[in-house]
Amino acid sequence: MMTISAAPKKMNKQTKNNILKLYSMLEDNPSTQIKNLGKTAAEHKMLYRLFSNATFTEDYIQEEYIKSCHQALAKGGKQRVIVPHDTTEISYNNRKNWIKNQEGLGPGGRESNLSVFGHVSIVIDRDTSSFQCIGSADLYSRDKDRVTCKEKKNRNSGPFAGEKTRWLISMLDSDKELKKVNPELDILHVCDREADIYPMMECLNRHNIKYLIRSKEHRRTAILEDKKNVPLINLFDYQVARLSTNVPLETSRKDLQGIQLKVRVTRTLLKVPKSSKYIIGEPRPEPMYINVIEAFDPTKAFPNPYLKKEDREEEGIYWRLFTNESVDTEEELLDLLNCYQQRWRIETYFKYLKSDGFDIENICLRDGGAIRKMILMAISASDKILRLREAGLNQDNETSALTIFTKKEVDFLETIFVEHLDGEKRSPYNSNPFNSKSMAWAYWVIASLGGFDGIVKKIKHAASIKKVEKGLERFYIMYDTAKMLGQIT
Repeated sequence: MMTISAAPKKMNKQTKNNILKLYSMLEDNPSTQIKNLGKTAAEHKMLYRLFSNATFTEDYIQEEYIKSCHQALAKGGKQRVIVPHDTTEISYNNRKNWIKNQEGLGPGGRESNLSVFGHVSIVIDRDTSSFQCIGSADLYSRDKDRVTCKEKKNRNSGPFAGEKTRWLISMLDSDKELKKVNPELDILHVCDREADIYPMMECLNRHNIKYLIRSKEHRRTAILEDKKNVPLINLFDYQVARLSTNVPLETSRKDLQGIQLKVRVTRTLLKVPKSSKYIIGEPRPEPMYINVIEAFDPTKAFPNPYLKKEDREEEGIYWRLFTNESVDTEEELLDLLNCYQQRWRIETYFKYLKSDGFDIENICLRDGGAIRKMILMAISASDKILRLREAGLNQDNETSALTIFTKKEVDFLETIFVEHLDGEKRSPYNSNPFNSKSMAWAYWVIASLGGFDGIVKKIKHAASIKKVEKGLERFYIMYDTAKMLGQIT
């Protein structure tokens, strides 16, 4: 159950209770529509007033709610986790004329858009590939008065002074906060090509923070031992791979099934790019040694960014990854490749926030500050439904359902399982195969309420987010009704 540790002095008890109520509403019903969250006109009025309350701030949400998600890691002991980071644009262009106060929102991918950018990280267990918690969440907007993207004054406003600083802040802060909960965490930060920023990687090396970052295809030079500069795309023509192996590509895409990727790694010295800029508070970037991993389809041509499109051959999969983690064995090499493949899960998480769950691009609020608060509350409240679905995906028979439900809720889940889903009368083909009152068992009950047919395959399998979301919403409607009728005391 969520508890509040240190609220601002000016926040009264009623406001704190209302915030807790909002959080509970979002957990039980993944929707940012006020009309769906509140059950009465009084609750609707309370929610609108809450978002205009000056003591209910973004910092408060991040401190009390997003960081409280980290308690999933508080069991202690040595644990390896990967933390994928990414940014998504949340656009309100279709509601631009309806939003009265646009402060906190700004231009997006296009100058005419009205958007806010969310920079989010999630935490995944490196050994079991199970979702653990939300790592961090920061919102930023661009200057509304900018004329072109190239002008210096048009860099990102607020605490994010440009792309490199934003990624660095997210990694440093999430690393620090996660290790507060469990100092023995072994954290690997995983990012896509947006994070291929030389000064940032060099800074992370100095802070002893591990990373795995996909390189941009047009990144140009590495320095060999004979002081010769070579394009990174040709690095393995000049330098022998320390390790090399073949591995089948794991993907749900039918057109990519059966592809054997060649994976190889070498260690090289990266040259400081001429365009490399300083990060405020950090020393001048220096050349650095780094492990370079290549994974590609050997039957297809390498992508060559230096050729015109009409001159390029048919290109296959090609990933070039930078990491400061040691790669001494084939197992470590394949483990890092699997870590990068896990990065895609943050993309599916963004889809859940936007179209498959909370629908945060259709928030019915007319104030930019209120919209930002609702986005942060939705991000923190999504922890429950994601952990529930992951329990089904990984068939978690060990963890108790009490980690995300109260004892009364678990007991009511058992009542639903027996009386409404005929759980004890089902055939072995579509029965609940999980241990009673475990997380996977609770997932099966909730998903079945949302339309899941109950058939669990031997391989990793879970119902869609929408079915789990619908089932959770239906469960709490049934639970609240039972309380009103006095069936739950």
